[in-house]
Amino acid sequence: MTAEPLSAEPLPADRTRTDPSPAGPAPAKRLTAVPPVEPAPTTRPRAGLAEALVARRNQLTRAAQWFAGTEGDPYGLLLRAGADDPARHEERVREQGPLYRSAPLDTWVTAHRAVAEQVLTDPAFDGTPDGLDGLPLRSDLLSLDRATAARLAPLTAFGGPLLWAREENCVAQRAATYARRLLEGCGEHFDLAEDFARRLPGAVLAEQFSLPDTAHEEFARVLPDCRHALDGLVCPQPYATARATRAAEATVAALLTRHLSEAGGAGEDTARAAGVLAVSAAETTAVLIVETVRRLRARTGAWERLTADPALAAEAVRETLRTSPPVRLETRTTRTETTLAGIELPAGARVAVLMAAAGRDPGAPAGAAPLGLAPDLHFALSAPLITSIAGAALRTLAETLPHLREAGEPVTRPRSPVLLAPARFPVAKRESTPCAS
Repeated sequence: MTAEPLSAEPLPADRTRTDPSPAGPAPAKRLTAVPPVEPAPTTRPRAGLAEALVARRNQLTRAAQWFAGTEGDPYGLLLRAGADDPARHEERVREQGPLYRSAPLDTWVTAHRAVAEQVLTDPAFDGTPDGLDGLPLRSDLLSLDRATAARLAPLTAFGGPLLWAREENCVAQRAATYARRLLEGCGEHFDLAEDFARRLPGAVLAEQFSLPDTAHEEFARVLPDCRHALDGLVCPQPYATARATRAAEATVAALLTRHLSEAGGAGEDTARAAGVLAVSAAETTAVLIVETVRRLRARTGAWERLTADPALAAEAVRETLRTSPPVRLETRTTRTETTLAGIELPAGARVAVLMAAAGRDPGAPAGAAPLGLAPDLHFALSAPLITSIAGAALRTLAETLPHLREAGEPVTRPRSPVLLAPARFPVAKRESTPCAS
């Protein structure tokens, strides 16, 4: 078992501190030297103490998840997001029946389609309120309830107050234009995740929001820095990463508020809807693009069939959403006492839906729609845009780079149980050719 390196999260100042190593059933203690510091003032600054408490809480929440996995809890192993295949742990949850209780993490977990659909649509379940799950650095934009999402969703409709494109095909056409430009700027070898998939959503959204050129550039540059926001809803990110993500999110929100207001006096709801749409769509779209390419390249003849008929791109995206979605788990909290899979749950109970496993449920009705993006909360605003951009990106790749191939070992980002996001996905534009003798 491989131990996750402890993040360098700030703690109250000591000469030394004892860090628990999460590897093995009987963790060893490791003393880490801390540089000498000046004697602390009699009264510690209130802001510094609060910061240290947040860092400690972030660290302890992650430790609880890690040790739940050490005890063999499948949900804890999923949240640990190690190098092993998460499908193995998802299937262990399914084997426990419609609803499994992760006792170490006090969470009910399901991998069954029917139960998942109830959690995602029943008014008794809602987004997790701040503080209830022990996560001190959750995304501000993505921490919304269903009532707020329902109020904001009409603002993000095609042709509505935010998106100037009146239909999905128009967004797809504009996304294809930006995709071609990005690919033209890539060399023979490039990173499909960083150089293409993560740069595309920001460019498309900036145009859809009608941002001026100067804001367009800043928005497209900063938006990818929000990539950890979705994973951070259930898995504490390293403290420095979490702070950087929140700073990037605040920059995106401020930029949208400023320029949307200047453009036409947009209200608070309009600016917030734009921020939720942007942050929830950007990394999700990037992961969906890369995962669809990976799946097609892994199946004999699948990529060749797509390049022969690029119109199959939309269907390929739908299949990925069904079996290997970019969002692998969602969490909700009961608002009132309710019954789920025959079990009485009290108000405030946490429920985790394993979206990927529910999508693969052999008991699901034949031809059931993909379950890859939840119909409530933030994806109620961004799902149509995500699938539109991803489909356009895949079609453009098939049309312009029919000989695309892997050019190195893909790497998955640590602490990414929600997205299983690629940190690196090196590719080449052409098949390798042997050197002339």
